[in-house]
Amino acid sequence: MAIVRCQDHPPRNTNYAIAVKPVGYPDTALICGRGDSDHEEIGWVYLLPKEHDEYQAGKRVFGLWGPDSSSSAAKVRVSDEVVEGLNKWNQKEEESTSGLQSQSSIDRY
Repeated sequence: MAIVRCQDHPPRNTNYAIAVKPVGYPDTALICGRGDSDHEEIGWVYLLPKEHDEYQAGKRVFGLWGPDSSSSAAKVRVSDEVVEGLNKWNQKEEESTSGLQSQSSIDRY
């Protein structure tokens, strides 16, 4: 199941393959599902690897994770816009012989 998180609250696990923008972003009704009750930041939709495959095949409507993960809490329509620079699970890290990260790789997080 897909999950909605804002820039400051990425998913806690790394099973998600890609983040995409919901239709209408940034004027979307989707709000980050993590944080306190006053937290109202707009969110991106994170897709699992199987959903990522479906997304690449043209699917644009996905079920959102709910308390009972066997069924969707809601469905969301996503756009063709991928969140660039944020998909640490879908991109290979740049290898550095010095062991230091470049600024561009740090900015991905």
